[in-house]
Amino acid sequence: MSFVRKPRPYSSGQSAAALPSMPTSRPRREPRPVARGGAVPSGPRSSWASAVTALAALGLVLILLVGASGLWNTLARDWQFRSAAAGVSDVVR
Repeated sequence: MSFVRKPRPYSSGQSAAALPSMPTSRPRREPRPVARGGAVPSGPRSSWASAVTALAALGLVLILLVGASGLWNTLARDWQFRSAAAGVSDVVR
């Protein structure tokens, strides 16, 4: 007993006149207008492009905020350490 499917014959028994005809060529698209100065004309932007741009901008703001916060914390800790060291050196004198 074989579990391999037998190939179907190419003909389904229907005449070729009953099948819809395939288009012979693709429909032509209109050429895009070329802007002066070599710039690409701006068309309607997709919502995906706007969403990705907004997320990239928010990510950049978040990275800058975290970086500035880390820098501020480092400077504040150094200032506190130097202040404490100055107080200890005053006591030792």
